[in-house]
Amino acid sequence: MRTLLFLLADMIANTGAHVALKRSAAPSAPGLADGVKVFILWQVIGNLASFVGVLAYTALLRTFSLHVAYPLTEGLTAIGVQVVGGMIFFRERITPLAWAGTGLILCGVVLFSV
Repeated sequence: MRTLLFLLADMIANTGAHVALKRSAAPSAPGLADGVKVFILWQVIGNLASFVGVLAYTALLRTFSLHVAYPLTEGLTAIGVQVVGGMIFFRERITPLAWAGTGLILCGVVLFSV
């Protein structure tokens, strides 16, 4: 159960980091100082989320071998970034071919995990 929580924490933290970094890359508000503040704020949020992801990943490495933990976390994060980040936060359209790729990533994660 604890391992599942660390895996979920890693996926959420890394997905959140990617979303925050994408937000920091958005065009800035009219005032330059405001734009810099918004950029720095999202950068800090993204980097803090990444740090939480690193801590969760390190905890996972106590249970999983590296050759299993890395593809598992990266594959699930890629799916999380596409679905949560792309579709939900940024309203990006996911093509059927991209969904097929997502399915292949998921298959790869399953194959690495056995």
